[in-house]
Amino acid sequence: MSQTDLSASKRTAALIKFLIFSAVGVFVFFINVPFPAYQIKLGPWEWGAVPAQSNVIVSHFTNFVKAALYTGNFKAMPFVVWAIGVYSIVDLFFLRPGKFWHTTKVAAAFAVFKIVGFLLLCTAVFDVYFGVHPAFMNWFFDPIASLGEKSISTFIMANILVTICISIPAASLFLPLLVDYGLVEFVGVLVRPIMRPVFKLPGRSAVIAVSAFLGNFSVGHIAVNDQYKSGRMTEREAFVIGSSLSTVSVGFLLALANNTGLTNAELWGGRSYWNLYFWVAFLITMLVTLVGVRIFPLNKLPDTFYPGVTPNPEQPVKSKLFKTALDEAVDLAACQQSLGKRIAYIMKETIGVLGTVASGTAFFATFGVVLYTFTPLVEWLGYIFRPFFAIFGFRGEELAVASTGSMISLVEVTVPALLVTVGTWSLRLRFMLAVLPVSSIIFLASFVPCLMATDVPVKFGQLLLVWLERMILSILFAGLFAVLLFPAGMVA
Repeated sequence: MSQTDLSASKRTAALIKFLIFSAVGVFVFFINVPFPAYQIKLGPWEWGAVPAQSNVIVSHFTNFVKAALYTGNFKAMPFVVWAIGVYSIVDLFFLRPGKFWHTTKVAAAFAVFKIVGFLLLCTAVFDVYFGVHPAFMNWFFDPIASLGEKSISTFIMANILVTICISIPAASLFLPLLVDYGLVEFVGVLVRPIMRPVFKLPGRSAVIAVSAFLGNFSVGHIAVNDQYKSGRMTEREAFVIGSSLSTVSVGFLLALANNTGLTNAELWGGRSYWNLYFWVAFLITMLVTLVGVRIFPLNKLPDTFYPGVTPNPEQPVKSKLFKTALDEAVDLAACQQSLGKRIAYIMKETIGVLGTVASGTAFFATFGVVLYTFTPLVEWLGYIFRPFFAIFGFRGEELAVASTGSMISLVEVTVPALLVTVGTWSLRLRFMLAVLPVSSIIFLASFVPCLMATDVPVKFGQLLLVWLERMILSILFAGLFAVLLFPAGMVA
């Protein structure tokens, strides 16, 4: 639908919808709201205590659900996590078996990892509710000093799985307000004139990047696959956007911020660093991409279109930029489905992502923690990053944790945050371990198989090289921001 097809009344209604929904979306995701401490009791149902804090509505909602269903005496969340894992296995064998078993060897290998992760999840949930587990799995359930005397099972359930399985749906619940009613299109058109000279990408890539950042990397992968197959993007453009701009969602960022303590205002004199973290992580991701598109291997990828398709590249906006941006936003708002239908759709899509996250993360988080706890392998591999952290004054134990966290982010995006959930650490280190997994983007748990399942020509070796380059660049940019933003003495 174009502006010429809209009557004055319909255009006004669409404009109001665009403005109101966008404003509410911005408020929910980006405006800190103070909440007093609370603990609710409903008969025998005693919720966990939630401390007073100033935070965004999405994070408050996450804390509310976690208090009601996990930290109190009614621990329903482990069962919910397990049920999501069941869905992932059903998806693996019955709903979409071809996607996992008949595409690439890498996809099949990751399917096996998900099965192993689901079995670990089963034993963890059985132990939560019945207090028993197989003796040969004592390594998974015995307390470990480096984890604050928690077991690997309890640590991963409490610090990763429960948080993710609440925060991702919480973000998805409000996500349509931001991505479905014109805000992303409006911003995308405004930045279109700078995308080609700065990032060597079409302006619509900004829309995809923001959608992925607010939604999920799978949103970006699905979008670039469609754009590539329809002739609107070249192989290089699709690969760059899929590997370098389609990072983890707001839900994951919330989990990283929560686990590293950045949202805990009590640690930092009543101040939450969520907003600062979100925007700096986004900026660093863009800066790393700006450099990455100009070096090998991304700068050597061919600008060829999908075989047999008629090329349909994006046309530049030569005049009336703001009017064009507003027109595209209003057009979308006018023809979009109702908010209820969009929420239902996005929540349905989220279930599939959560399935991969629940089982995949159960495996890779366990794998990562085991490697970190019982072997020196991750620490040894992390030595390649030590010189870059040393530039910004990291020394001793913090240098070791920073380099190890950087290395382990290749396995699973939330694991680096685990390294600073126990003990006293500087705000600089906490900030960097929350930013680096976001700006380096690529990780094995679900990102790699998702991108490789598209029709975009992607090689596993290329992805590993892009990850290494992005991690080094991320350390340099994030280290600079950490030094500029946070005094050296801020620890908690």
